[in-house]
Amino acid sequence: MGDENVVLLDFWPSPFGMIVRTALAVKGITYEYKQEDLSNKSDLLLKMNPIHKKIPVLIHNGKPVCESLI
Repeated sequence: MGDENVVLLDFWPSPFGMIVRTALAVKGITYEYKQEDLSNKSDLLLKMNPIHKKIPVLIHNGKPVCESLI
């Protein structure tokens, strides 16, 4: 992927997050994993998914891809 920046906002037991992590692994995509505390959501999560405020959120070069769109 070269100089592309991929960040995954997730909560490890999430089955939806597991699907994203598996897809990234199969594709061999390197990413930064950020564990979310769902009782105290991060500013980044609220900024990247302001409507639903849910995980997972995949951030690709600063642009969020949320929920089932992943």
